[in-house]
Amino acid sequence: MSLVTTLAKFLGKCLGGLVAVAVTCYLLLLTVNWQDEAASERALDLKRQLTLKPVSNNGYQLYTTQLAQLGSAAIPELQQLFSDCYQAGCQSLLQAETETLQQLLAQQQQLLAAYQQWLATEHWQEPLLVSTDLPAYQPLLNGQRLQLLQAYLAARQGDSELAQQLLAADLQFWRKLLPQNRYLVSKMISVAAIEQHFLFASAINQSLTDGERPRPAIWQQPFSPAELSLELALAGEWQLSEQLIAKGLNESSELKLLQRLGVTLLKPLYQAQASSNERALLLSCEAGGQQAIAPWYHWAYNPVGKMLNRASKVPCAQYLSRLERLEQSRQQLVSAG
Repeated sequence: MSLVTTLAKFLGKCLGGLVAVAVTCYLLLLTVNWQDEAASERALDLKRQLTLKPVSNNGYQLYTTQLAQLGSAAIPELQQLFSDCYQAGCQSLLQAETETLQQLLAQQQQLLAAYQQWLATEHWQEPLLVSTDLPAYQPLLNGQRLQLLQAYLAARQGDSELAQQLLAADLQFWRKLLPQNRYLVSKMISVAAIEQHFLFASAINQSLTDGERPRPAIWQQPFSPAELSLELALAGEWQLSEQLIAKGLNESSELKLLQRLGVTLLKPLYQAQASSNERALLLSCEAGGQQAIAPWYHWAYNPVGKMLNRASKVPCAQYLSRLERLEQSRQQLVSAG
């Protein structure tokens, strides 16, 4: 028997042995993953939070309806005026000519009127999403900039009462949104809008005399635990992850043959409810998202779900830190005024 033949037989046996080991391991994994878990209390709690009670005067619904009419085009002149509010104290805005600002407001009356309609709504109830398609938020943020610009012009012209009313309405609106946002993206948009409000207010107050400075009563109100909580937004993220994973596992018709085979083999190693339970625990941001230390072999149960959960882990500390800074910014604004 030649050396080549002997080597080929040896490699064949090795390959056959590896296949046998792989099949045995896969069958063992199938046995371990034979049954899914029951829903955990944490998962049930997140589900309860997402129960939609229809509301009237829903600002979100009004916004999405009017969005088609308003369009989502940028307003370069407006964005330029506010571009340095985070670094240089809104100098572009403060140095602009009054006539220039008035012309810009006159050109954007439709958006400003729509924004003031949104401010007047009682609720902001976002629907439960089945994909990551969110509406464009640029018109909403541009509407805020127009509102702040109108407040600045009123203050510059000596009408501090009107400036105060406009600022109060703006901050009241965004603080109303904070505890109602169902997703991290929309929650952080609300945070960004409140940050812009405080930075703008600090800048214009420095440019006015003490008697001219607007002082809305809402600036004196500390942020509540509900406003600074991520709980509802995390419940929304939990539900959206459920939808996206289910969609990814069930829609394999467009995949190539080997990819479909891989998905078919992996599906039994994904336990939907066990994954949901673990994801709910990982999304316990206010409690630190801590889990008991598990033995290494815990990965044998629901390995696909565990990997998916780790891949989409939420950086809780970053989000909570940014929320906490809102109260610090409010206090700084009040103390400076």
